[in-house]
Amino acid sequence: MKYLSTVLLLAIAAPALAHYDDNQVIHVASALVPWCRAEAEMRYRVQNITPYQWTASYHSYSDTLYVDGKLRVYGDDVAVRCRMLQGARTATAIIEIDDP
Repeated sequence: MKYLSTVLLLAIAAPALAHYDDNQVIHVASALVPWCRAEAEMRYRVQNITPYQWTASYHSYSDTLYVDGKLRVYGDDVAVRCRMLQGARTATAIIEIDDP
């Protein structure tokens, strides 16, 4: 029984602990959404803060991909914005977090 609960816990926590490869090439805005979420959540988890309720929209304009996201942190909505050039590696992506 102990083994089953450990496996279930890892299965639930795995997406939240995902780390994206900085060499990943992204061509469409929808592919930037998971990177943006993981990067924003990681920045809070490093501070022992657990964010929740991620929502996001995405679009592209010219050759730039955009994600406009939102996390709940301590009951407040925190805006998260990510952008990068289409076809570039995630190492070049820019993330902005409006933490009050």
